Amino acid sequence: MDAAADGSRTADAVVLGAGVAGLKAARDLHDAGLQVVVLEARERVGGRVWTDRSFSDHPVEFGAEFVHGDRADTWDLIRRLALPTRHWPKQDESLVHREDGSVRTMRAARVADAGFDATRTMALPADAPGRFEDLDTYLRRVGWTTDQRRHVRRAFANAAGDDPHRLSAAAIVHGRAADDAGEGDHRLPDGYDALPLALADGLDVRLEVAVTRVAKGPDGVQVDTVPAAASRGPATHWRARAAVVALPLGVLQSGAVAFEPDLDGLKGEALAGLRMGPVIKLVYRLTAPPFDPAAGVEAVYARGTPPMWWTSSPAGAETPVWTGFVSGAGAADLLRLEPEVALRRALAALEEVAGRPLAFTRGRVVAWPDDPWACGGYSHVVPGHHGARERLATPTPPLYWAGEATAPEGCAATVHGALRSGARAAREVLAALGA
Repeated sequence: MDAAADGSRTADAVVLGAGVAGLKAARDLHDAGLQVVVLEARERVGGRVWTDRSFSDHPVEFGAEFVHGDRADTWDLIRRLALPTRHWPKQDESLVHREDGSVRTMRAARVADAGFDATRTMALPADAPGRFEDLDTYLRRVGWTTDQRRHVRRAFANAAGDDPHRLSAAAIVHGRAADDAGEGDHRLPDGYDALPLALADGLDVRLEVAVTRVAKGPDGVQVDTVPAAASRGPATHWRARAAVVALPLGVLQSGAVAFEPDLDGLKGEALAGLRMGPVIKLVYRLTAPPFDPAAGVEAVYARGTPPMWWTSSPAGAETPVWTGFVSGAGAADLLRLEPEVALRRALAALEEVAGRPLAFTRGRVVAWPDDPWACGGYSHVVPGHHGARERLATPTPPLYWAGEATAPEGCAATVHGALRSGARAAREVLAALGA
């Protein structure tokens, strides 16, 4: 990169954040011939894609874990890299702890109870949600029972990142109608981090660099940074013709980065309509499988907290890794506890389904709300603000906006949504710069 007369460094474009969205934007801009620098506060690329190889004898995902849908945007990169994948059969042999206390396989529960099956398909009626209607109120209005709404809270809403009364019904209904990712969930058994590493290959990525200020000017943008570890190195100033802001929604809302003009004027309405869901994972290396290996159980929907569990270990593992996933109030309650206490308390939900005590040799609470470079798990639209994602994505030249929170509702809060947003932001920059 070139240095300006005032000592600042220059580029055609600066990308803020080396998560999947930022890396995809940078990849496309670089491949189009632009000088691009990527600024990332972490010591690694990937953002909320975080593959750990020290917890167990196989890769364990502390962040994003699944490819959602057989037509998701991620498949182009997966196929180009020839990465192995494995289908996750959660709709078949998963165990469901029903509201009546019985435990059935997912297949049996769906066949036996049409009301429960509706909570899995989320085939919602034609009644349009009101503008300010939350998901729970909407489901009650269209006739869903208390048990159905509890199952929605345990599964669909938990996966959406927050409690049903905090989710916009209009956004969810619109998003499900527009979802084009296809069916099924798939794993990358060799590690999800292969995707961001491939996107970053050959790019100028500056790690452990925290952005403090983004200022629009007559000739482009200035981005000020400091070392993420405050004791190392001087501040740096970057000047560019354009910047792609691919910082997580929670970081934008935290005020950690100053914008000129101020962020409230640039994106205040959009940011008011989005929330970063409180999402945590509790990861265990158990001393023994919780269920008979012959049963092929890879996932559990529990009545306790966390309500969603799955194993990432290969079939037949003697000390398998199981992960509990919880968002909303359940996550907030566990985050108030010391990690060891939270791990023990959370495991009780899996023990209730297994019907016996379980022990673990290693445990980890992955608390995304406490991560300063994420400030939460992923985004959702709050009631009354359907359309906030599109408002956040709208360019404010020379600033262009990417990240899962800016993706269309049908693919937001996913890795493929982040990829799509990065590609869209790169197209906007290239069009603006005439490249």
